[in-house]
Amino acid sequence: MKGLRLPLLMLLTFVMAACNRPAPRLEGGVSRTEAWRQETVEQMASVMVQDNGREKPLSVLAAFRLYDIHGRRDLKYSVKDGSDKETKFMLEPTEWLLDVICYPDQAARYPLFRIEHSGVLDALEIQNDGQKLDFVYITYDQAYKAGAKLDDLAKAYFNIEQKLRTTVEEHILELWRDVHAYDRLQRQFGTFHFSVPIADAKLQQAFGTERVTVGTIASHADQFQGLLKREGPEMKGASRDLLAVAEFVAGVIGYDADGFGVFAPTEEGATEWLTIGAAFERVIKGQRGHVVDALTSLQRATSADSILDKERALLQFRDASIAAAGSHYNTVQIERETYYYRASWHYQAIHWFLFAFLIGVVTWLVPRNKTLWWASMGISILALGMLSYDLTLRCLITGHPPIKNLYDTFLFIAAVGVLLLLCTEFVMPRRIALAAAPFVGALLIMFARIYEVSNAADTMDPLVAVLDSNFWLATHVTTINIGYAAALVAAILANVWIVMRVCRLSHPSDVPAKALVRMCYGVTCFGLVFAVVGTILGGVWANDSWGRFWGWDPKENGALMICLGQIALLHARFTGWVRDFGFVVWAGIIGMVTVFSWFHVNQLGIGLHSYGFSAGLRTAVWSCYTVQMGFLIVGTVDVLLRPSPARAAASDKTRPPIPAG
Repeated sequence: MKGLRLPLLMLLTFVMAACNRPAPRLEGGVSRTEAWRQETVEQMASVMVQDNGREKPLSVLAAFRLYDIHGRRDLKYSVKDGSDKETKFMLEPTEWLLDVICYPDQAARYPLFRIEHSGVLDALEIQNDGQKLDFVYITYDQAYKAGAKLDDLAKAYFNIEQKLRTTVEEHILELWRDVHAYDRLQRQFGTFHFSVPIADAKLQQAFGTERVTVGTIASHADQFQGLLKREGPEMKGASRDLLAVAEFVAGVIGYDADGFGVFAPTEEGATEWLTIGAAFERVIKGQRGHVVDALTSLQRATSADSILDKERALLQFRDASIAAAGSHYNTVQIERETYYYRASWHYQAIHWFLFAFLIGVVTWLVPRNKTLWWASMGISILALGMLSYDLTLRCLITGHPPIKNLYDTFLFIAAVGVLLLLCTEFVMPRRIALAAAPFVGALLIMFARIYEVSNAADTMDPLVAVLDSNFWLATHVTTINIGYAAALVAAILANVWIVMRVCRLSHPSDVPAKALVRMCYGVTCFGLVFAVVGTILGGVWANDSWGRFWGWDPKENGALMICLGQIALLHARFTGWVRDFGFVVWAGIIGMVTVFSWFHVNQLGIGLHSYGFSAGLRTAVWSCYTVQMGFLIVGTVDVLLRPSPARAAASDKTRPPIPAG
């Protein structure tokens, strides 16, 4: 190995040059005419890789890459035959990634990048082929042809302050990011589609071929090392073909340096997985075994002409990668996470929640029908069980309590909110919380899925070190989010009270309206306990992490505002300063404060909690404020213009009698 040191240093100089060169466009290749077998897709879905510091199934990586680039969990496209008959296809993430690996030329023609403004097409001089909707998809081929113009525009727009950019400028920057994200992905396996022709008879004899590929060099690494040793450290007498092969090797080593880890580390105690280029470098330096088998299998998968040969080679790669991973391959965790995303229990819960909501609404028309009441309650409990099982699986996969990031809060608060409303319905069976519970559950799960797509990041990725504490995640974060859930449930009940009054479904003095206020009051008391305890525990965590109990961080201020608002509301109720209407309005305002503490502080760009920013989330937060203010304003106007029957009757009693005649 010592004799190879200088030649390998020479190769590394080629690596630096290769890393600074733009990735070449993959040319040639065949198109897939048959569908991938489901067995192959399922087997490849469970291949273990490492991305962003976390080991995960290949299917999960493919899904979030497709989310990030395409904005959807699946890819739909259509193909026209000679008679202009259109056949539609839909690819799941793993199928799409297999096409990127094995059929890059075909994958480059998929409608992938969403363009929502015709000005983007005009700026890039891309022809709009009959856009019918308010958006259109373009292919990587189209983006590649406009690559120079796209790079120039993105460079110019990047230097403009974000708030000063136009819509077209923002869309062009987003397209530039998506194109480069796809380019990084296809470069991971792109090296297998390149080869180096050699005319030197000695090299042909050493490699057994006239064209050298990654698989060829990996399987003949000993011969390649012998050639390097023979030429000496400076390689002055090396032939042009050998130098070309050396440059190709150096390019492969650095080609996917920014990619995800495909092979488990071989050094004891190492945690970072190797990219294809890094693993190839280890093979050149002398490593043998299953890594060589995996590289040669991938070479056959990308080079084979028939899809059956490709599938056979892909399955061989899977077996070799698992063998190379050894103890790093956690079969239980990989199968569990693959099952989690395939089953998608929280998504299934949406449909059952909506079904329970419809039955709950029907119970308003037939209030004496106990069968419908129990049906709605039972289906809601079933859906809550699905959601709870989903949260449990997430905890088992990540090894953390149920809340690690903003996405988790949607699911957790949905579960707590539904449970609170169902318990409220059991205590006071007025069929109001019965319908509100599944509605809240379905709404928050849908928000979670929208956030997942807009954020386009793996929701199970590791936490930053300062937050990676199971004890505080299980205490402060969980407790404060239970408080959030209770405050939001109180705000929803307050809105229901306003709707019932405005629509004259119930008078404020009637039993249903009074029951709603009592529900709102009870939930507020429950939420105050968790809000206060959670805020105090947050201070303890801050003292443990940052050395101070309180620092007036926006997140801390938001939590304090919730506590003070609820304490003031309960005090005003005790003293009689507010009646029913004042109580529900105040509860609605606290709901807005909760949204501020829950999400808005993460959008401010200041403080220790300025994470999770996205334009879509910012719009959603302001939409929530607008809707809630709409409820409060409409309710206030209704009270001012249409007094309650009790006030009207009291007003009539104070009027003097009208004299007869």
